[in-house]
Amino acid sequence: MKTGRFENVAMSNTAVIPNFMWIVALFIACSFTVPVHAQMETSRAAAPKNVKDATVESNLEELLTTVYCYCGCERETIKVCVCDTAGMIEKDFRNRLLAGQTVEQIRTNYLDTFGPQFYAIMPAEGINLLAYIMPAVILILIGGVAFAVLRRSRQEMVASDGLEEPNQQVSDTTVKQVEAELERYKRQN
Repeated sequence: MKTGRFENVAMSNTAVIPNFMWIVALFIACSFTVPVHAQMETSRAAAPKNVKDATVESNLEELLTTVYCYCGCERETIKVCVCDTAGMIEKDFRNRLLAGQTVEQIRTNYLDTFGPQFYAIMPAEGINLLAYIMPAVILILIGGVAFAVLRRSRQEMVASDGLEEPNQQVSDTTVKQVEAELERYKRQN
């Protein structure tokens, strides 16, 4: 164990890598739980009064957040867009849901009419699959690099402190030469 800059603060080189891994795991867990919690809070705030209205509202919410408005303003979902076209599309979706159509039927009809570029959720197929996989690959690579750098720095610290035993053996001829030099030195003095 090494003593840091201050005498009361002790740093352990062996605890750096596990602590780093815990920090990364905690960061990943928080990045998934915070949006889920926020989404649950907003859905609780706008709870409709009966079950049928709740189903229609949740289905309408899904539709409004998964397709873009075709109005030509900015590329925004129907829920976010503030134009009259978005309001008209929302009323149309609500009427279709009340008429008994499913979310998938309405979404498919909308995308068939206006094109797949208005789908706000990127399908996990083809080249789009790369966008889903790359964040995990990048996190693994960063973790691997950090692990390797921390491990190498730890090995260099241990080697510079002289705590490692040398791996080389001294040959017999070298030992005999050193002993002969010591005897010659003793005779001279």
